[in-house]
Amino acid sequence: MSQSKSTFRNEVAVIPAVAWWIALFAWALVQFVMLCIVPHHTQPKELPPLPVWSLIATTMGVIFGVIILMIGYVNVDSKRRGMNSLLWTLLVIIVPKALGFIAYFLLRKPLMIPCPKCGTSVGSDFRFCPKCGYAVTPMCAHCGRSIQADYVCCPYCGKNVAVTAT
Repeated sequence: MSQSKSTFRNEVAVIPAVAWWIALFAWALVQFVMLCIVPHHTQPKELPPLPVWSLIATTMGVIFGVIILMIGYVNVDSKRRGMNSLLWTLLVIIVPKALGFIAYFLLRKPLMIPCPKCGTSVGSDFRFCPKCGYAVTPMCAHCGRSIQADYVCCPYCGKNVAVTAT
């Protein structure tokens, strides 16, 4: 069973379209507030020059947009991994200073994979499919521990590999 490595492009593709639209709206809203509303409610001497102020507004808009995209990513990715998506999404939103994001990326489960026999989603650390009993990972017939399919000798018991097939 080989699991392909995820690329950044594949992970970005997971983000739902609604998150992209909300992020774009948030960016535009920040631009409007920073460039149209804030200058009318402050003294001209209190603001930096317009090019600098525009750069600050753009940077703040991008930061808010990225945060929204990451929330959308956590929501969808937690579903892919068989985790409680509502709980993780709320945790990421509520916990300050990006600690929710850090906790998610440290504690998330491995991606679910389809069972080769019945197609049921199983954890990549599962040895058997819970629906049909198929051996998802090869096992040594002598000691019963999971091994890789290309092993000639079991690294645990040292015997020649006789892979069980179910």
